[in-house]
Amino acid sequence: MAEADHKILSAEIKLGSQYYFYMETQTALAVPDEDNCIVVYSSIQAPEYAESTISRCLGIPEHNVCVITRRVGGGFGGKAMKAIPVATACALAAYNLRRPVRMYMNRKTDMKTTGGRHPMEVTYNVGFKEDGKITALHLDILINAGIGTDISPIIPLFMVGAIKKYDWGAFSFDIKVCRTNHSSKSAMRGPGEVQGTFISEAAIEHVASVLSMDVDSFNMCNKWRQRGISRVPIVHEVLLRSNPGKVSILGDGSVAVEVGGIELGQGLWTKVKQMTAFSLSAIKCDGMGDFLDKIRIIQANTLSLIQEGLTAGSTTSECSCEAVRICCNILVERLTRIKENLQEQMGSVEWGILILEVEVNLLTGQTTILQSDIIYDCGQSLNPAVDLGQIEGAFVQGIGFFMLEEYLSNSDGLVIPGGTWTYKIPTIETIPRQFNVEIMNSGHYKKRLLSSKASGEPPLLLAVLVHCATRAVIKEARKQLLRWKGLNESDSTFQLEVPATMSIVKKLQCLL
Repeated sequence: MAEADHKILSAEIKLGSQYYFYMETQTALAVPDEDNCIVVYSSIQAPEYAESTISRCLGIPEHNVCVITRRVGGGFGGKAMKAIPVATACALAAYNLRRPVRMYMNRKTDMKTTGGRHPMEVTYNVGFKEDGKITALHLDILINAGIGTDISPIIPLFMVGAIKKYDWGAFSFDIKVCRTNHSSKSAMRGPGEVQGTFISEAAIEHVASVLSMDVDSFNMCNKWRQRGISRVPIVHEVLLRSNPGKVSILGDGSVAVEVGGIELGQGLWTKVKQMTAFSLSAIKCDGMGDFLDKIRIIQANTLSLIQEGLTAGSTTSECSCEAVRICCNILVERLTRIKENLQEQMGSVEWGILILEVEVNLLTGQTTILQSDIIYDCGQSLNPAVDLGQIEGAFVQGIGFFMLEEYLSNSDGLVIPGGTWTYKIPTIETIPRQFNVEIMNSGHYKKRLLSSKASGEPPLLLAVLVHCATRAVIKEARKQLLRWKGLNESDSTFQLEVPATMSIVKKLQCLL
């Protein structure tokens, strides 16, 4: 910091929370079984965690607990830890009453109990030279973890990884995970990384603003509508997890496949099915026809496939496909020997960049995303159609976090929104009018499973660009107003809150 020509001291950023807003709320069904057993059907991303918790709660061995997950109607992290209490409560009631028990939360209750993304309060000090080179950055971050621990202790690790995408010179931080009277916060798509990306961009833009390094001449010609363009790089560290798989070829030639990953709507089953067909096609038997029709993916069962782990982190599809590929290779090797013996006897027998343009109505504060162009590196995509949907969905969810969704709590720590009447998620009116996404198959990677790259969470980080572009528009609008008043245009430094709703944008433009 001592080497800096300029310093920004005690700048503050506040980041709000975000609700998961999956289609299916928390739900579970528990059915007593013979031999002092219990079967629980749960919409959960981590069945094995629920099995362990239910076992301890009921005081029975884990082999007496079977957790089955057919599919999950949307998760985004909200069906990982938060689904465990629901499954356990159902299991406890069913076990004691000796009759089936089902629980299904309505939307209002779900919003009040699931917690969502971690709110944060950030204070930063940054030193920089006249040419814009940053020499030091210090962060003081308070993370609102709510009343429980959940996964909050690991959020700082993900945040720091995202912030370090730039060379800050001397980088230091003091991150505190705080217990509050709010509902317990949990993992949500890109946990910590989304906030870390925004913090780094806010600091960069603050420095650029002080040095007057960003100039936009287009907006000089427009009074009531202003446009902003911003470019943001992202770095997303991917952690690989072990994942089991089992492939069984039945007597009629049909194939049953089990994997540890849970289908959340991310296309995991589609990719696994394709990998199975591709790997087993090496047998080259006659009469295989459309092999995809002969493959069925079996629902997750904690007693059938052990050590399933957690479906999260954007890598479960690839890990599940790799497990299936290994299984299929073993089967192909065995069947090839059988085929050769028969022939002797019978003679035959899958990084990112975004450029975005927004338009802001200075009278109402409404932000319109005119066009977004995303080029996303999927490595060798296992299924481009599925990955395309993941990229689009993650980006739109990020728009909700940065621009729309106010997941507020009152002074008692209770969640205020009770449904879509007060909690606004992205709609057809708020997504980009021209939404261009291109998947770039960049080549083969020895260190990547099947040369495929993650597509579930990293694209969400690109949505910070919408906020940055909106901030650029507001800055120009403020300068324009100062020109009209004959005041100094240089004092245009401000902080744009997250989410940047219409009222906040309008207020910052000084038009209220």
